Amino acid sequence: MDKLQRAFYGKDIRIALLEKKEQEYENFFCSLMQKKYSDNFLPIKAAGREGDRKADGYLYPEKHVYQVYAPSSGFKKDKLIAKIQGDFEGAKEKWKGKILRWTFVHNEFEGLPPYAVDVISRLREENPNIQISVMGPDILQDFALSLSPSHLIDLFGLMPNEKQLAGLTHEPIKTLLKAIQTTKCKTSTLGPVSVDKLEFNALSDDVEILLKSGRAKEVLVQDLLSMWPDPSYGDDLASSFNSRYLELKNSGLEADLIFSNLQKFAGYDPDSIGAQVSSLAVLSYFFERCDIFDNPPEGWSK
Repeated sequence: MDKLQRAFYGKDIRIALLEKKEQEYENFFCSLMQKKYSDNFLPIKAAGREGDRKADGYLYPEKHVYQVYAPSSGFKKDKLIAKIQGDFEGAKEKWKGKILRWTFVHNEFEGLPPYAVDVISRLREENPNIQISVMGPDILQDFALSLSPSHLIDLFGLMPNEKQLAGLTHEPIKTLLKAIQTTKCKTSTLGPVSVDKLEFNALSDDVEILLKSGRAKEVLVQDLLSMWPDPSYGDDLASSFNSRYLELKNSGLEADLIFSNLQKFAGYDPDSIGAQVSSLAVLSYFFERCDIFDNPPEGWSK
C-alpha cells in the first residue's frame, strides 16, 4: 500500500468514524476487531434477561472486555459518568474471573472531558488487577489502518495507487466534467490560494496528501477547460463548486466531511478507480482556483 492509497483509506476511515453513531459505530468497531482478530474477538449482543453483560465485545485470549459509547447528540456529563461507572462495575461483576482488561470506546475526536478522565483515573486506582484503557476515534483510525490491505479492501473497496494516478489521461476527466451538474450563480474571482489554506480549514493530513497528489494532474483539467466548446463552462463549474461548498459549510459539517461530500459532487465513484483519480484531479484544481474552503485572512498564522 503506497502513500496515496493509505491517504484514501485514512480519509474514508475518518469519515466513517465521524458519520457513524450509536449502533452503527458499535457495528463498525466490531467489524474492525473481527478483521484484526478473527474469531478470537466476539461481538456481544443482548440476549434475554442477561442483556449484553455490560460488554459490546470480548477479546477471548486477553480476557478483554470492550464497551462502546457513541451518542448521536454528544456527551452529557451525568450520562457519561453513569455510563463509564455503571458499565465497568457491571462488567467486573458479570465477567468475574474472565476479565483482565476493560476498554471504553467512544466517538469524540476531541477526547474525553476532564470529569470523565477523573472517573477513569479513580477506577484504575480502585481496580489495580484490571487494566483499564480508553479508545477514541483517533486511536481507532490508526488501528483500522493497521489492518491488512485485503481487509481494508473488504471494508472500503479498492483505492487508487500512485501509479494509477500518474497514468491518468484527459478522457476520463472529460467524461467526468460533462457529468457534473452545474448551478448558475455569481462567479467568484479565481486565483492561487495561500499555502496555509489546508491548515486554516483544519483538513486532516490524509486530505492534504490527496489534494497535493491530485495537484499533479491539475494540468489535465486546465487543458480540457481551456479547449471546452463553451468558454464559460469553467466559470460555471467554479461557481457550482463554490455554491456546494457554502451549502456544506453552512450546514456545520466538519472539514473532512465537507471534503468527502465535495468528492461526490466531483464525480467520485468508489467502484471506479478512474472516477476516483479523475475526481481527485478536478477537486484539487478547483480547490486551488476558487472558493472551495476558506482562504486564511491576511496575517494569519497557525
